[in-house]
Amino acid sequence: MLDYLITNGKIVDGSGKAPFYGEIGVEGDTITLVSENRPEGGPASDKPPSKTVIDAAGLTVTPGFIDIHCHSDAIIFHKKKNPKRLLQGFTTEVTGNCGISPAPVVPERLDLLKRYCAPTYANIPLPYDWKTLGDYLDAVEACEPVLNTATLAGHGSLRIAVAGFDDRQLTSDEFRTMGKLLEESLEQGAFGMSTGLFYTPGFFADEEEIITLAGILASHDAIYTTHMRSESEGLIPSIQETLRVTSATGVNTEISHLKASGRAHFGKVREALRLIGEARQSGLRVNYDVYPYVAANTMFASILPPWILEGGTEKMLSRLESSRIREETIRDLRNEGRHFENLYSLSGWDKILINECSVDAYVGKTIEQIAAENRQDPFEAALEVIRESGGNAMMIITLMSEQDVAEVLCGEYGIACTDGFPAEGKCHPRYTSSFIRILEKYVRQEHLLSLQEAVHKMSGMPAEKVGIRDRGLLKEGYKADILAFDMEHLTDNADYDRCDELATGMKYVMINGKLAMDNGVDRKICAGRVLRKNG
Repeated sequence: MLDYLITNGKIVDGSGKAPFYGEIGVEGDTITLVSENRPEGGPASDKPPSKTVIDAAGLTVTPGFIDIHCHSDAIIFHKKKNPKRLLQGFTTEVTGNCGISPAPVVPERLDLLKRYCAPTYANIPLPYDWKTLGDYLDAVEACEPVLNTATLAGHGSLRIAVAGFDDRQLTSDEFRTMGKLLEESLEQGAFGMSTGLFYTPGFFADEEEIITLAGILASHDAIYTTHMRSESEGLIPSIQETLRVTSATGVNTEISHLKASGRAHFGKVREALRLIGEARQSGLRVNYDVYPYVAANTMFASILPPWILEGGTEKMLSRLESSRIREETIRDLRNEGRHFENLYSLSGWDKILINECSVDAYVGKTIEQIAAENRQDPFEAALEVIRESGGNAMMIITLMSEQDVAEVLCGEYGIACTDGFPAEGKCHPRYTSSFIRILEKYVRQEHLLSLQEAVHKMSGMPAEKVGIRDRGLLKEGYKADILAFDMEHLTDNADYDRCDELATGMKYVMINGKLAMDNGVDRKICAGRVLRKNG
């Protein structure tokens, strides 16, 4: 006897093929029946006996969505867990992105790692009572996560473990240690490694360092994901560097949140997509992910030139106490000094909103507004926000064009993601609404993607890319991560001002054969599992 029989729904199986009508049967945590090839409203085949029948008439039935790029590493340990993510249909998250992961831990550099991770993790307290990535995964498992969790080892965290925030090449001993830490992380269940080459300390790594580590990934058939050095003026050279790493090692590569930042660079995504397409045709395994918004969300201190960030947060804050260094920093920000990936110049102070900060007075305001309220020059106001918050502030920054976002999302090799951060302040809507927005805007309203194309980018495609072998498809023998939603009434609701509004239209969310959401009601169960590569 089946535990569940889902019947009468429009089935989109995650493979990219056309929708069909039929039944899905679940026993335990596994899909054991997928029947198809009957017309909408037509009689079902002889229904096998089932303990529970879910009538999905009028609903779309799909695999659970997989967020290939998010930053939920810490919220798993929060007492409220992560129920909001159920409302956009996530059953699996991939964490450890942009070079940032909470493991491995080297005790003498733990404080550096904590400061590195804190803004991204919404200052959610972590016990850090682990040393290895395997220990971290054990701790996640003990917390009984809401969603399935797969993770990557962060290159920035690996580099901190051996060299802190030093701006230099690694010694041969440090290199061997970092390679060993990566190998251990992969053997303990990491699906790959991520880099954040725009951020420190990843910024300090040269191409040879990345090629060496990517070679280790390739030998384990593990994925390499990269937040590249530049997404604006240097976008094309950054794509070319990524393709050189991929070509030199044969590694399976994912470019993180592909975009062109700054009005002067709008349209460059076409050349980026052309290069990626040529690489694919030549046999390289390269994809990219994308979120459906024109504003990014990242650490506010990343507006600073890299030289002031060398050595970590405490040294940066100490430097900002010097009026001479502040003047030098402002010259660089005005593009009158050293050149760097200058996020301020790509947007403007009126388009940088502080969405989370240890100083409550700054939350929900742009730098332009803060400067006006305090009667300050906006450059000085920006540095004060960083100094007063101890570097602990996040920003929502408008950088992209709608046309570019649509073109990247619809590209053949693009995978949907959120790049979402949990937040105690104003959460970027991408964390709670990205996939609903894609279905509502790009499928139902604008018809830029078919339903099956969008679902493929949200389920089967990321599962295959990451190497999650038994999820992402509605297929017999696969794990029962299943959604049923009202496609005609899906609404994302949230925007940058109403960031707490939750998506509507999701009716059923099944994770590992357990109903986490039943007819729109969160059952508050923790059915997620820790996924380990080759585990």
